[in-house]
Amino acid sequence: MHKKFIVFDIDGTLLTTEMKILDSTKQALISLKEKGHDIGIATGRDYTTAKSIVDELEIDTYVLCNGSVGYVGHELAHEEIFSKESMVKLIEIATENNDQIVFQTVNGLKRHFEEPGESLIKDYEGLGWSLPDYDGMFWSNNPIIQAMLFCKPEDLQIYTINEFRYVSWHKFGVDVIPREGSKATTVLKIAKENGCKPEDIVFFGDGMNDIKLIEFSGIGVAMGNAETKVKEKANLITDSCDEHGIYNALKSLSLI
Repeated sequence: MHKKFIVFDIDGTLLTTEMKILDSTKQALISLKEKGHDIGIATGRDYTTAKSIVDELEIDTYVLCNGSVGYVGHELAHEEIFSKESMVKLIEIATENNDQIVFQTVNGLKRHFEEPGESLIKDYEGLGWSLPDYDGMFWSNNPIIQAMLFCKPEDLQIYTINEFRYVSWHKFGVDVIPREGSKATTVLKIAKENGCKPEDIVFFGDGMNDIKLIEFSGIGVAMGNAETKVKEKANLITDSCDEHGIYNALKSLSLI
């Protein structure tokens, strides 16, 4: 069979709603490797929070922080760093609006304001995550590749900063990423550099930050638990992340 590059989102895709990897998913990935296909991950997570999944599934190609960094063979292949000027503007608007920011490097994250604020606490608690530590100068002393902004959806329009694009991922949580950056941009770049055409990419996802890659892949697969807009763009809608969605889709596509 013609070799494919099969890429997976993590949350709501590789992981169940209880943050586990199904045995059927593990078996499916083993079968893919045995058949000679390449496997990758494309996630909004940073390396610290993605590492356990990367290690457990023995995957060495991964795109993190919504495309701001990409690794091939565990080696850095792509990186996009925020300018200090744009971060200053982001901080100024958030301060005026009493919103919250979490800044991220590839290896970790810190919240910018000492008082975490209700929206940040609610979103983190809702996901079962512990609050990031406070470091008001983290943005200035480190190469920042992504941020999380916590604000009311209707207030997002005041964040007019040319360098940034905003992707909603929770009730108040918004990923701040480079305007031209995305999972899709970096996955397509890595694929091209490794001799893989877009039509040979199969991507599994569930969230709004997965839409572009679902559109640009040869086969875009939406999980059964995916948002409606994601399903509308997919070539295939599979079962949910709790109901063997990855295994069933790969089986139906005759990839395993």
